[in-house]
Amino acid sequence: MARTEVIKFRDFMDGTWKVPEKNRGNMKKAAGSLVKAGTIVPLALTTAAHASAAESVKTTASAVIAGTTLQILAHALDPVAQILVALSLPIASIVMIGGCYFFLFGNSDKAWSTIQNAGLGYILIQLSPLFIRVLEQVGKSI
Repeated sequence: MARTEVIKFRDFMDGTWKVPEKNRGNMKKAAGSLVKAGTIVPLALTTAAHASAAESVKTTASAVIAGTTLQILAHALDPVAQILVALSLPIASIVMIGGCYFFLFGNSDKAWSTIQNAGLGYILIQLSPLFIRVLEQVGKSI
């Protein structure tokens, strides 16, 4: 029977599971220093037209942090929206079938209302990512 190798999730995601055990520490240190250098070098090389170098770095750093924070906040609920979009079809189908049962019981007004509301809700949920993107673009343009 073959042995099953267990790989830590973090090692799998950063690709260090392929590297021999003795070289992993050096690789992680090198990657960490490259990431730090990669974030500092562009900030150090930018200059503003009417500001000193120190003010330029502060302004650029705060703009980068603000942009990154806005990006994270804007897309924080994307997984929730994707789950809701994926669940909208089964839920709308169940509600529509429930509305059909109202026909059996002789309550056609409530049946049509239920089917119409389920269809409208399904369409709006499917279009919600589009609405979010439109609002994001409006926010960027202001």
